[in-house]
Amino acid sequence: MFSRLRLARFSSVLFCAFMGLSSLGWANEPRIAVSKSPLSLPFFVAKEKNLFAKHKVEPVLIECLGGNRCVKELTEGRVDMATSSELPFMFAVFQGKPISLLTTFNTNKDDMKFVARKTAVNSGTKGLVGKRIGYVEKASSHYYMDLFLLYNGIDPKTTVPVAMGADALPGALKRGEVDAISVWEPWGHVALELGGADVAVIDTPKLYSQTFNLLVRNEYRLAQTRKSIAVLGALDEAIQFIKKNPDEAKRILARDVGVDLDTVKAAWSTYQFELTLQQSLLTTVQGQARWARREGHVGSALAEPEFLNFIDSSLLRKIKPNAVDFVYP
Repeated sequence: MFSRLRLARFSSVLFCAFMGLSSLGWANEPRIAVSKSPLSLPFFVAKEKNLFAKHKVEPVLIECLGGNRCVKELTEGRVDMATSSELPFMFAVFQGKPISLLTTFNTNKDDMKFVARKTAVNSGTKGLVGKRIGYVEKASSHYYMDLFLLYNGIDPKTTVPVAMGADALPGALKRGEVDAISVWEPWGHVALELGGADVAVIDTPKLYSQTFNLLVRNEYRLAQTRKSIAVLGALDEAIQFIKKNPDEAKRILARDVGVDLDTVKAAWSTYQFELTLQQSLLTTVQGQARWARREGHVGSALAEPEFLNFIDSSLLRKIKPNAVDFVYP
């Protein structure tokens, strides 16, 4: 009996050790939260064309609806990397989260849309005073809403902001639960389809240049440097494929994001896919930090972080040294 008991315990220890090693091996491969957005196209192409495997990395891509949700997955430890615009990154840095921005892989001046019910703006954009505006809190939607209102001479405090998920915004606009929405693609397109003749995009000058970036948990970046560089290498090769094969890339985008090909073609010229780390990124984040403090979105007592300490250019320099145009650490 004693021998059988010892054998059972020994087998249990071996099993646990095996599972631990298996888990450790699996954890070496990055879990990446990827926003279901046209801006994430390099990830869709890298997966479709087996470019990750070519660079000897096998990431688990986890779809999320918006960069803010992807960053939440990252900061709560459920993924190792995430795609996001610079705004959720800014808020995470204010919170002191142990993350780093590795690269920008898309820049776009026309991804954000302000879509309104026509009855709300019959007398012009000033008709938005007192109206309900749907937005995604602490995401690029939030920042763009305030920029749009201020540009049109409207104090954001004179409107009624209604926070919700990006995927809920088009339906809320159609049902009249809000009078306008500030949202990124493809949800702007969805809002126009659902609302039909009752809604329209309010055209404005390009108010800011949005970036889409790859973020990483510092723990993973330091422990798995080679894998992190491999992800960057696969994305760079995917971007070269996009440039050389735009028609096929458009089809992949339409399929993976779930929008029609004509919509993709109409917006194609606004996407600038490139691995970069530019001075303009830092300038934008610093400006957003001032906005966040001024509008009370972060504690007024908090000092502005040194954002350079949360941008790691060392991995991008290894594969594209000329892509870094500022003295990032």
